[in-house]
Amino acid sequence: MTGGHEDRRGAVVSALLAVLLGGCVVSPQPSPPVLDGALVGVKDEPMVLVDQIALEGKPGAITPAEGVIVVTNLDTLDAPVVADVNPDGSFIATVMARTEHVLRMQVKQGELRSEPADLRLAGPSSTEKTLDHLPCLELTPGAWVTFEADGGARDVVVRNGCAEGVSIEAPRLRRGAAPFSVSPEAPFVVPPGGSTVVTVRADGDGDEREDVLFLDVTAPEPGRRALTLTLPD
Repeated sequence: MTGGHEDRRGAVVSALLAVLLGGCVVSPQPSPPVLDGALVGVKDEPMVLVDQIALEGKPGAITPAEGVIVVTNLDTLDAPVVADVNPDGSFIATVMARTEHVLRMQVKQGELRSEPADLRLAGPSSTEKTLDHLPCLELTPGAWVTFEADGGARDVVVRNGCAEGVSIEAPRLRRGAAPFSVSPEAPFVVPPGGSTVVTVRADGDGDEREDVLFLDVTAPEPGRRALTLTLPD
């Protein structure tokens, strides 16, 4: 009898442990989509409008192959273009753009997004990958700031690893139709080895759910850095 009692007790303990341990297992989180910029270019075909191009992602450009791709022309004030991702990971997005414009691409799958990727239109049907202006100027986050549904505030840390001070114009928004505001509201200088915080708040008025924050560099050489700002739909 003692052996049977102990067997039953062991079974109960094992069952309880299984329940307790099962409750501690963390469900795997879905991975964000990946965009292969090397598989994206301009489709070489005549367009009706001179400034209209067909941005083409070849099969395998987006993994997993689902959702939509959001394309933003960083050199215009046009609303972002949204195009469906095909079952083979390809896409076609018709965008108003011309030579030297920079197109920012970001895959959206529900609330998940890929890291932004930028392409410069080097010619009527050619593109080139863009590099960060002043790589010694480090931004954290680097290119994308995401907010919770209730908005709030996020800090962007601007660290200067350059040998000279970096002068930046007052931060500005590309469209200003989303509920974002930015501080400081005046130009600033980040000394060598120093850092400055740019704060973005999502507590204003506006119907759009995303925008782009520009940090325009005036010295030691002119250029810009761009950060996509997004709120959940």
